Amino acid sequence: MHHDTIPAFMTKLDLWKCRIQDGNTASFSNLASALIHSYLDSEFEKKKVLIITHLTDFKAEFIRCFPDIDEKREAWKFIRNPFHCEVADVSDDVQEKFLELKFNSSAEEDFSELDLEVFWVKYLPVYSLISHQAHRILTTFGSTYLYLREAAFSMLVAAKTKYRNRLNFEEDLRCAPSGIRPRI
Repeated sequence: MHHDTIPAFMTKLDLWKCRIQDGNTASFSNLASALIHSYLDSEFEKKKVLIITHLTDFKAEFIRCFPDIDEKREAWKFIRNPFHCEVADVSDDVQEKFLELKFNSSAEEDFSELDLEVFWVKYLPVYSLISHQAHRILTTFGSTYLYLREAAFSMLVAAKTKYRNRLNFEEDLRCAPSGIRPRI
């Protein structure tokens, strides 16, 4: 799940900072190459301080953007696998529906056969409150800006020809690159 990558990346920032402090450039191949070719020998100590400052500031920015990521990881554990989660790990407002889902044998079978996103879409009509929470969490980091921009541009080029040059579908184009079928 994408929320696992944030703490992993923040821990990597700490690792990189420790490595640079020790003079180890294993995490920075371009820097290592520049040092091997003696491009930065005299300036390495100055650059080292800049890199450490940058990594520290970068981690602080991540903490500012995701202040409660560890707490949310526990609260959202049921999204990754509702059948191996305890009711105490789920918020009070969805506990009853969660128990219905947890003991639904056909849902458990579907969970083992379907992708995580497809599972939650399928059970949206039945367990709407839980599924809405799952969708909100799963779509937080679903795709990158560059991919969406390229996909939207391709769809625009395909749809807007010289014969259809007055189409105005900017609003619809936001949904087009998404892999999730919109409920419009």
